[in-house]
Amino acid sequence: MPSSVPDLSFVLPAHDEARNVAAMAARLTEIAGPLGSFEIVFVDDGSTDGTLPEIRALAAGDAQVRYVAFSRNFGHQAALRAGLRHARGAAVVVMDCDFEHPPEIVPALVELWRAGAKVVVTRREDNGVPAGKRITSRLFYRLLDAIGDVRIEPGSADFYLLDRSAVDAVNAFEDQDLFLRGLVRWLGMPMASVPYTQGKRREGQSKYSIRRMVDFAITGIIGHSVRPLRYAIYLALLAAAIGGLLVVYSIVSFLWINHTVAGWTSLMSAIAILGAAQLLVLGIIGEYVGRILRETRGWPVYLVAETEAGYGRSAEDAAADRRLHSVR
Repeated sequence: MPSSVPDLSFVLPAHDEARNVAAMAARLTEIAGPLGSFEIVFVDDGSTDGTLPEIRALAAGDAQVRYVAFSRNFGHQAALRAGLRHARGAAVVVMDCDFEHPPEIVPALVELWRAGAKVVVTRREDNGVPAGKRITSRLFYRLLDAIGDVRIEPGSADFYLLDRSAVDAVNAFEDQDLFLRGLVRWLGMPMASVPYTQGKRREGQSKYSIRRMVDFAITGIIGHSVRPLRYAIYLALLAAAIGGLLVVYSIVSFLWINHTVAGWTSLMSAIAILGAAQLLVLGIIGEYVGRILRETRGWPVYLVAETEAGYGRSAEDAAADRRLHSVR
């Protein structure tokens, strides 16, 4: 490979991580040095706490540090996609920069990649993980396993290594909503897995609120499978059957049991069951219709404000980014 292509690229999304980026860059430099040539690509996701100036300073003092800065906050998945498009390495390691994804795992990922794996994922062990997060994580992955098109192990995270061939395959997707930790498994490339114990956040607090976690779960389910539509049909049929049985019960009670069914109770029960089922089905359909709308509009997934090269973008970068970037 050309000398300008590093062996490893590290892609690190950063949203309000001003106190973590320098420490993470230093730790990765220490760990990645013996593994070969490398670069560190930060993606500033619309930070408001001085993260971008910190990253600029790192890039100015170290040619191995590169960055992409968004015009505003577009979300974690968009930041990962931008980093994958900006990374040049023969292999790309995706991880968070808050130290919850321990950098010490990187040599194990690289070893499995060099042994032939094209995708090396990680699996978080439950040691030290709060009970609430552990339970919700298990429920989410069990649900995803039941209705999704690929199996994702409980404890999976956006902490993995991708061979260049896998990176190019992911970058070829132009969908608005991608669930990356499911997509890298869907590729079907030779895959290996490494367990890890979640590290402690060095500074700050997690940016994943309950609302964001719910939105992420919906994207993982709706964006990666059409089975919810099929299950919605089953649910509607079940609700219709229950409503029909209520009607039959009312008729039988009136004609043969000589008992007049209280009309209000029976009617309201049927309306409540059928109404709830209809609203649920409409909500599921609405999610799919909304995503179809986003795809047909062709809006960019994110807007790039600047990179380490300044505000201009090269023709090569613009061609690689296709319509996912807005070139300033």
